[in-house]
Order: sequence, then C-alpha cells, then structure tokens
Amino acid sequence: LMHHFHGSCHCGNLEVDYSTAIAPADSAVRACQCSFCRKHDARAISDPDGTIEIIVNQPDLLERYRFELGVTDYLLCRKCGVYVSAYSQRDSEAYANVMVNVLDARAQFPAPGPVHLDGEDELGKWQRRAKNWTPATMRILGQ
Repeated sequence: LMHHFHGSCHCGNLEVDYSTAIAPADSAVRACQCSFCRKHDARAISDPDGTIEIIVNQPDLLERYRFELGVTDYLLCRKCGVYVSAYSQRDSEAYANVMVNVLDARAQFPAPGPVHLDGEDELGKWQRRAKNWTPATMRILGQ
C-alpha cells in the first residue's frame, strides 16, 4: 500500500510529492541538529523505497542554499522563505528528504528524534543519503 503526500512552500512555488509504503505514524521523523536545521525547526522524512518529486513553478524563486562541504542543495523558496527539502545529486542519481512541515498531512506524523551528523565527509554524506534518502526528481517548469 503506497501513501501519497503532497505539500508545498507557503506561497505554492515549490511543491513536493512524496510516495512511500511507510504510514505516517511509522515514519522515522528526524530533527537534524545542525544549526541550519535547528533554525528552521526541520522535521525530515525519507524512504529509500519511495519517491520524491519536487516541482519548481517559478525557477527564479528557487534558492539552492549550500554550506559546509557544499554538496547539498537546501531548497528554499525566495518568495516566502520556506525550506522544503534537502536535495543531493551526483551525475544522474539524486536523493532527497522532505520536510514534514510542508506536507498537507503534517499533523499525521510523529514528533522527531534528534540526529547528529557532524564530522561526515563528502563521500560519507553521499553513501548515507544513497542508503537512507528517497530517490528524487526535480521538475523545473518553463525550462
């Protein structure tokens, strides 16, 4: 049984469609403890057997923020400021998570548990994401 969740930033520019066999109550909601995620009260979910599609309605309003190693795009809307996903791409492979707070069904998900990911190198980050994050596509409209 697949569960399909739709969400978006506040203004609707960045949309997310997340499909997973994991029921909301059984989802492992993560609260990354890095300073960026804490400032956004991030609650992230992913499923390596699921899919995430990120739809960018206005490409000029997509902010791909990067910090530390610079290997991850933290996707934010420049118009309303909402953080929707962390997106990591290498060659033709891409993985992402989705912020529970942007999902229409956010109230169905449990409270997050803290996750500490300090000290990972670029390869370590990629290997963890390829194993734990959700295969992702990004569709940029008008391009």
